[in-house]
Amino acid sequence: MIVQAISSLLFLIAIFIVEFNMAVTQMGLGANLNALLIVLGGTLSATLIAYPWGKVVFTAHLLKRSFAAQEEIDSTIRTVVELARLSRMTDIRTLEEQANKLPPGLLRIGVELIAFKCSREAIEQVLQREVLTAHNQYATSHKILYNMGRLAPALGLAGTVIYLIRIFGQITDPQHLIGYMGVALLCTFYGVILANICFVPLANKIKEFMAEDEVRMDVIQEGILDIYDREHPRAIQYKLETLTGAIMESEDKFVRRLKLVELPPYEKVREVNA
Repeated sequence: MIVQAISSLLFLIAIFIVEFNMAVTQMGLGANLNALLIVLGGTLSATLIAYPWGKVVFTAHLLKRSFAAQEEIDSTIRTVVELARLSRMTDIRTLEEQANKLPPGLLRIGVELIAFKCSREAIEQVLQREVLTAHNQYATSHKILYNMGRLAPALGLAGTVIYLIRIFGQITDPQHLIGYMGVALLCTFYGVILANICFVPLANKIKEFMAEDEVRMDVIQEGILDIYDREHPRAIQYKLETLTGAIMESEDKFVRRLKLVELPPYEKVREVNA
């Protein structure tokens, strides 16, 4: 982590050195690349100073998953029902072989615990710890994207200031003024665009996925315990589908209720707190 932070800091310094010395004579591809270098490159470098590379990569994978969350819930219910059917028709050995075919995650852990003949209480505790770990990882990914949304406008403003300084150094050369002024404006433009159209919406997408994945993990925990209790597969399917629908409906009602509540103005809140 220390090596990564130092390397990212040196790369950020190199970006500023390049921006202070690279000549831009006109608006065009060069001006756009210069602006993107300081805004996007600077944002990524600053992010890597604060967060390990593995967490940034995990955030990218999580974004990919977040666009298929509802499909994952439906697929999880079908998988749990199939596992319940196998557990009633075959022995533990077959269930253990089926667990090896599952992708790494909460469902595979639960099936392996059943195959290892752990107690119901132990299975429930392990699953709850895994859920808490996953939630913390999701929260970190949301924080990374949110902070990138805050960094992008700041780096855009820094790029604008850099090229305004360079304009004063070329005040007698009108040919260079056009290019420097173009990059200065593009830096602010890219900072605002990347923050409000890219990073902040993606952070909100992660937050939405967190809520949906909590439903999926609740389904897995309930399904694993039902498999342990050897309940009928159709009963499990009905129970999980009802659970999913009830959670989704309760979340929608909660959101609608929040919209109907009129929050007091900030000044009144401050006066009451005082």
